[in-house]
Amino acid sequence: MYAAKTTKPFVKGDQYTFTTKAVKYDPANRDSILNRIYVVPNPYVAYSLTESPGTTSARRGENDLQFRNLPPKCTIRVYTMVGELVTTIQKDDNTSVARWNILSSEGQRLAYGIYLYHVDAPGLGEKIDVSL
Repeated sequence: MYAAKTTKPFVKGDQYTFTTKAVKYDPANRDSILNRIYVVPNPYVAYSLTESPGTTSARRGENDLQFRNLPPKCTIRVYTMVGELVTTIQKDDNTSVARWNILSSEGQRLAYGIYLYHVDAPGLGEKIDVSL
């Protein structure tokens, strides 16, 4: 969706033209692409505005952590600080966001703490960072 704001009143016959460019991932820019990946909210606290509301005003929605600025295709692996694999998220779409419900691959709730995430983007490389 696009919004155009102007102080000039619209009149019959006005024409507006704009152009856009498609998102393009150039392997030559792989370092800058990988360095822009981040997690929100970080640190994760008891509630985040990025989460959907619950079914009633007294209930909150599902927990939600987002990986942002991702390339169209990548694999995200989340590990504990001792290197145990918590979950794997496969992303293969044209968005730049992947969501995680903060559950292990077995559906178990996680303890609060620091987790490592590893993003493997075919043709671009890898990024390893931490999320709180």
